[in-house]
Amino acid sequence: MIQITRLDNGLTVLTDRMEGALSAAPGLWINAGAALETEREHGIAHLLEHMAFKGTSSRTAAQIAEEVENVGGMINAYTGRDQTAYYVRCLSGDIEIAVDIISDILLRPSFEESELIREKEVVIQEIGEAEDLPDDILFDKLQELSFPGQALGRNILGTRESVGGFTEKELRGFMAKHYAPQNMIFAASGGVKHDEIVRLAEKYFIFPKQSHEIVIQAPQWRGGSFAIKKDLEQSHIAFALPGVGGRDPDYYVSEIYSALLGGGMSSRLFQEIREKRGLAYSVGAFNTNYADHGVFGVYAGAAPEKTEELLSAAVEVMEQTANEITEAETDRAKAQLRAGLIMSLESPYHRSESAVRQIFTYGKTIAPEELIEKVNAVSAASVKNFVNRLLCGAPPAVCTVGSLSEIPFADSLFSRFKPH
Repeated sequence: MIQITRLDNGLTVLTDRMEGALSAAPGLWINAGAALETEREHGIAHLLEHMAFKGTSSRTAAQIAEEVENVGGMINAYTGRDQTAYYVRCLSGDIEIAVDIISDILLRPSFEESELIREKEVVIQEIGEAEDLPDDILFDKLQELSFPGQALGRNILGTRESVGGFTEKELRGFMAKHYAPQNMIFAASGGVKHDEIVRLAEKYFIFPKQSHEIVIQAPQWRGGSFAIKKDLEQSHIAFALPGVGGRDPDYYVSEIYSALLGGGMSSRLFQEIREKRGLAYSVGAFNTNYADHGVFGVYAGAAPEKTEELLSAAVEVMEQTANEITEAETDRAKAQLRAGLIMSLESPYHRSESAVRQIFTYGKTIAPEELIEKVNAVSAASVKNFVNRLLCGAPPAVCTVGSLSEIPFADSLFSRFKPH
């Protein structure tokens, strides 16, 4: 049962009680991430997430970890392009410890100079690790091709130069601008009581007064092609098209098409690309959704000499689905989506995160029964219409990582799409 209270300071408090649950997942979600960074701030949201755990005015970094782990809990965080989250998983009886620590690391971070220097080096090592992973290289470049010169097109980690240059003043400035209570939701699911969580939020989340106007520019899709030469056995390849955001009427249609096209062993891409043609070991579709924008695409790994054939076959599969989708395969994809939704309801953390994202996207939570109704309402005809929307929306972004130094067949691939 979801209950919501808005505190006088503007912070939204949300609880989702799970009868019989002995654990809880309290966390603070901020409706700001890497997509709100200026060019100068590239990577600052992620560095800030790291620095939050490096000490406060009353706790050292070790004490933060020890206090949570002393009661068997786990504390973590993540930075996305749209949101940032700090959360704890713990037993229900230890929620106050979790709330105390989450509020402390976000309201009273010390940003001690030696810790900042050390953590910048840690993030630079993380950047280096990502540069060794073909998938990370591929998808970062694909995002850049999709939204070049824009915050949504930049990677989340930043660059060695940008991260290395950040100062305590800049970290505090980004936090002051975006970490306002009106822009946050404190959520707790599991064995929780709403009145108790509200009391704890009022006790621990005392924010300084702040006023910042945030101007958000709508990202513009561009597309294009790029080959990244790297000494690898396989070519990792992906192409992307402008998808839809969570507020779009086709959001659930896009999720079902993603499962139908490349979401499992029964999917069209798996059956055609791997089972029938043997062109790749791994192949699938991806569907990334922000509030108002999305990226839909296909990824695979193949021998370099098979790359052109694989790409052509993948587009051919998509073109076929514009006319040939059956109700049976649509129903199978819907079953996958329903099962994933129901399984996620068994996790306190996923319940919290899902409810928070719904509020940030729609301004309200949506009952599981209503979500299932939305999934059930999708028909084969609506999926076909969505496919045509994809194929005619804009030029794709195409990227390879491997032995290819160029994508000579990119032009012929682009001609398969008919933007208008």
